[in-house]
Amino acid sequence: MSAVAILTCTPNSHPFLARHITLHEPVKVGRSVARARPSPSNGTFDCKVLSRNHAILWYKNGKFDLQDTKSSNGTFVNNKRLTMGSDENPSREIFSGDIIQFGVEVMENNRRGEKITHGCIIATVTLFHPDGREAKPTYSNTILNNPSITAPSAPGITIESQEFYQLAQYLQEALLREQMLERKLSTLQTLVQHTQKASENGWQALIDEDRLLSRLEVLESQLVIYSKNHGEDTLRQELVALQDDKHHYEITAKESLRRVLQEKLEAVRKITDLEQSLGNAENNCCYLKEITERTQNDLKQLAADHQEQRKEVEQLQKKLEEAKKKHQEELEKVENEKQELIDKLEEVTKQEKILCAKVESLQADNDITNEQLAVMKTKWENIKEGEVDKIISNDDDSTNIIDKNKLGEQNVEIIPISKMDQESEDLQEKLQDTQQLIINYKAKIEELESKVKSSQQEVDKIQSDLDQANRDCNKYLLEIAALEMQLKEAHRQTECSSDLNTHLEAEIEELESEWTLQQSEKIDHDDEKYEPVDSLTLTSPYQISNHLDSEKPHLIDVEKLKALEQKRMIEATRDVKQQILDLRDQLDVEKSKHKETFDELIEKKRLLQEALQSAKQSRNEAEQLKNKVKTLQDEIDTDKNTRQRDSPHVKSSHESTHRPTAKNKSELNSLKEECTNLRKRIHAIETEMKLSRKENLQLSSDYNKLQDSHRELEALKVKLEHKAILWKSNMTDAQKEAEQAKQETGQTKDLVSDLTVKCDKYTDEVRSLREELSSMLEDYQYLRDKSKLLSFISSIPLLILLFAILIAFYPTLEEITATSSELNWLDPDTAA
Repeated sequence: MSAVAILTCTPNSHPFLARHITLHEPVKVGRSVARARPSPSNGTFDCKVLSRNHAILWYKNGKFDLQDTKSSNGTFVNNKRLTMGSDENPSREIFSGDIIQFGVEVMENNRRGEKITHGCIIATVTLFHPDGREAKPTYSNTILNNPSITAPSAPGITIESQEFYQLAQYLQEALLREQMLERKLSTLQTLVQHTQKASENGWQALIDEDRLLSRLEVLESQLVIYSKNHGEDTLRQELVALQDDKHHYEITAKESLRRVLQEKLEAVRKITDLEQSLGNAENNCCYLKEITERTQNDLKQLAADHQEQRKEVEQLQKKLEEAKKKHQEELEKVENEKQELIDKLEEVTKQEKILCAKVESLQADNDITNEQLAVMKTKWENIKEGEVDKIISNDDDSTNIIDKNKLGEQNVEIIPISKMDQESEDLQEKLQDTQQLIINYKAKIEELESKVKSSQQEVDKIQSDLDQANRDCNKYLLEIAALEMQLKEAHRQTECSSDLNTHLEAEIEELESEWTLQQSEKIDHDDEKYEPVDSLTLTSPYQISNHLDSEKPHLIDVEKLKALEQKRMIEATRDVKQQILDLRDQLDVEKSKHKETFDELIEKKRLLQEALQSAKQSRNEAEQLKNKVKTLQDEIDTDKNTRQRDSPHVKSSHESTHRPTAKNKSELNSLKEECTNLRKRIHAIETEMKLSRKENLQLSSDYNKLQDSHRELEALKVKLEHKAILWKSNMTDAQKEAEQAKQETGQTKDLVSDLTVKCDKYTDEVRSLREELSSMLEDYQYLRDKSKLLSFISSIPLLILLFAILIAFYPTLEEITATSSELNWLDPDTAA
């Protein structure tokens, strides 16, 4: 069976089918060509950014290796490129869970000028050894492959590199989705703006068209009126005035409609602006969340840097203390040597003074002797010149005596002068030696002083480094104050589990020590089996059984503690889960409330718009009716005036004039009835308008209240989301601690089960030893009985031999003891 590599497509990769590649020989990874087509069992991909010979994947010596073969776009393992340019690199070991990227994304323009993106191959690799084991990365390998990954600071927490890379991929995917959503939102916003502009232009065109049509209708009606041949010019003027009034009323109505539509468009624009601001606020919230996460990561990094700086400061402090100690020792040595040299100098100076005094005394003696010699020489010369003869003639004996005395004195005085010269030379040599020693000692003192200065400079340098490190430490301490509180809380939570672990480890160590003692006793017992049976003792099995009986309550206590810890962890996880469920329920309730309030808000908006439209319509109708009433009153007034003017001339006029007056009366009556009806209708419309105004005020107040409640609900939603995030983080921490405690309890369970198995094994061995001991005792009893019988049986021939010897020596014994006569009666032959 050969090794297998499985390549799984990631969401941000160029799409491809999962590949199951057997690595019984090196597999080439590259772009598909006519001879090599992609399949689920090879490394050929239908992707334009790959080279034909892009990379090689193989399995050798229990390792999976990947090598880039001078590809143009490169090969990446966990977002790290294997080569740069066309340089061929050494192979890189890969592990299960690594993310491999072949090539990079390439942008190109097509014939139409549009940009096309060609994706690269990004796959998650899963590796299996020939024996079926998965090639998971070890901690050392992850550190070597990823130097940025450091050991975790929190105790008991381990994070694999795969999780880091998965998190990085998820973040990349989220960023891509966010960019796509931002593009879509921008396009939608532009579309909404264009549609708003188009709708406004359309409404304006419709209004202008309606105006033109109404103007055309007015002109046509005027043409019709002017084309008719009326009898009277007054009728024409009245009709023209009526047409003008109608046109004026229509213009005012259309203007009011235009205003209503404009207000509606402004309201819609405001709603879109509010929605856009809400979206921007949500984006800002997401951005702030990302910033908080980044700051938390930065704080963690600062904490790690602070720990490293603290370690460096401690090392520097240790070095400084050592340097201070060395400096103190050197100073003490220098002081001692200096004191010794000073003492020696004092002694030498004393000797020098003594020698100088001796030299001066000797010099004085030498001067005296020189003067005496000079005197003696003068005397001797005088004696030589002539005084000798006189002295000889006067007294030969005295001169001889004097000469002898003088010669003797001369000899006596010459001898100490030579000795004094020798002593002065010796003293001068000693003085030179002492001066040389003084010079040497001074040179040594200067050398020691230079050493002291250099060591003082080193101490000052180390002190400055220490001051700088202390400043950095204080700076980091200010930044890490909040983190230490969190670490203390985490330490408090971990101390309980650590205490339990230490207790269990102590119990396990005691059990292991007792097991080793029992094993040693067993070995001793096995050694003693081959010794004589009398030396066997029954104490060790009983001791083992006593130890086992004494350790059983300890094991029971350990199991009880383990059960209590498990219950506590289960209850804690249950409480956390319950709290999370409660928070989720509260969040769902608040979401439902928010949705209901939002629906109510939309409904209120709709009702408000309908009320506004109805109010505007009723207002327009009222204005139209008022205008009609005014026109009718004007017509009535004009008719009255015409009647008053025509009344003196009516009698003399033609009879044909009476018919139109009757008609006018009937028209006036009908117009009066219409006026009364219109007044009633106007009154009803005004009441409706008042009611609609009240409803509008109520709706606007409700709308403001709903907006306030909407803001409060948004704030509450943000708080609940923040609480949910905090609870989730706490739950993850609690789950990690629970998993850690479960692992530790599982380990303790395994250890306790192993110890129980070992105890059972040792009890069985003790039982078997007891059985063997009893069987050996029985054998010993049997052998002892048998040995007694054998000794008795073996003594029978000796007894027979002794009896035969006695019989053989019996005659001699009879003769010696003289007992033959006494025993003759026993022999029948002798009796006969």
